[in-house]
Amino acid sequence: MELPLADGTTVRVTAGMARAVREAVFVPGYQGLVRLRRHTPHQVYRDLEEQGLATMDPRIRIAVLTTRGAGVRELLASAPAAALGGGDEESAASDDGPPPRLSVHPEVDAERAGRLAAAVRRGHHRNPPPAPLWRPPPPPPARPRHPARPRATAGWVVGAGALGALGLLSLAFLLGSAVMMVAGFVMMLVLGVGGGVAMVGSLLSAEVPRARPTAHDDHAAGYALAEDLRDWFVDPDMLDAPARALLGRAQRAVDSVLASSLHDQGLLLDTVRNRVVLSDVEWSIADRVRDHTRTRRTIEGIATPGEHSRRAAERAREVLDEDVARVTERVRVLEDYAGKVSTAELSAYDRRAAARLDALTLAAGVDHRQQDEALSSLVEAQRLALRVAELSTGPDPLEGEA
Repeated sequence: MELPLADGTTVRVTAGMARAVREAVFVPGYQGLVRLRRHTPHQVYRDLEEQGLATMDPRIRIAVLTTRGAGVRELLASAPAAALGGGDEESAASDDGPPPRLSVHPEVDAERAGRLAAAVRRGHHRNPPPAPLWRPPPPPPARPRHPARPRATAGWVVGAGALGALGLLSLAFLLGSAVMMVAGFVMMLVLGVGGGVAMVGSLLSAEVPRARPTAHDDHAAGYALAEDLRDWFVDPDMLDAPARALLGRAQRAVDSVLASSLHDQGLLLDTVRNRVVLSDVEWSIADRVRDHTRTRRTIEGIATPGEHSRRAAERAREVLDEDVARVTERVRVLEDYAGKVSTAELSAYDRRAAARLDALTLAAGVDHRQQDEALSSLVEAQRLALRVAELSTGPDPLEGEA
């Protein structure tokens, strides 16, 4: 894929290079500096470097985008994945593949959701950690590096001051001088108070040794968090194959919409509302397919030796199939929404690309039919956005005829 840059040159970008540039992030504290992600493959970095899009920054010694690379990043930010040759392995995944991630209740904050995802990824949510056979004792108190010096200094100052004050008082008694006696008492008072304050401050600033968290502690914390949020997340491993397929389709549709430039620009619903609506709809689907899995396993686990039990099992399967059909219809609405967003995004990008090409060839005018088609695609995506919002705020169709 060749992209025209603002300086009139073109650059050839592969799908892997485009993905690495799109995922680049700004470096805190360095205005305008954008770095590549740490997981960027070395060969992709070499390709970007050969095209003059990336280089190694000597100040922070990490791979960053050049000015040309930043221009490519801005261009790709408004381009849909379909326009980037997105036919790689990731985008060619089957629609019936497993869900790419956990589904978490929208009311769980991002920090706890992140810790929960890490615990599930490590398998800490399944079972409590076994009791450790042996736990290393805490390390002995290390001799503090910095507080020792002020303590020693304070001790010498107090000792020397006390000896000097005693000597001064003795001389005052021998000579019978009241002035020298007062000076000695003042010296003892000042040095004693100052030295005491210095010693107390050094003791309070001493380092307290702390036991380092172990793998057992991490396991215990992850298991406790998963137990606390037991009914507030759905792990794909909890589900059977039909439920995983439905949830995977829903999550991919949601992720596709949230990754679109139309969402970033607020052209669907406003950005915050769109994210909240999609999170609510995804969670409702995840909650329902988890119930489907439990129901199917319950039906399959009950023996049906007689006619009555077989008829009851058939009735239970019919009710389950009706609910599955309702959830499937909701997933189709999400997929239609994602498809319309992708179509509108691709149409808008195609119109911008055509305008650039027309400008390069000094065409007399621009085909306004492309603008009309892009506008109609956007209107259709907005209409489906409102329909998805109704799924979140209106009466829940899944609760209807259970």
